[in-house]
Amino acid sequence: MYPDLAVDADDLHHTATAMAGTADRLTADTRDEPTVDPTPGWATTEVAIMAGAAAGSRLGLLGDDLADTARSVHEAAEAYADADARAATRLTR
Repeated sequence: MYPDLAVDADDLHHTATAMAGTADRLTADTRDEPTVDPTPGWATTEVAIMAGAAAGSRLGLLGDDLADTARSVHEAAEAYADADARAATRLTR
């Protein structure tokens, strides 16, 4: 037989809040990119600018994905808490 699944909804909410904070920092960092001086016009200057832009774009996408995951964890915690409340109500009848 399989053991019961135990979920601590408060811990899930705490974890999701921390995840959302990390996501906010990731996306904020990509919005606050400094302007790049394209001089001197070395052959690698344009490539470095493009690489920086690509990295910033990817960090923004990762931040968005992490924010979505944090919302999903909050929703799952609420669903577990609701299920526990329904089970407790059934057991007290």
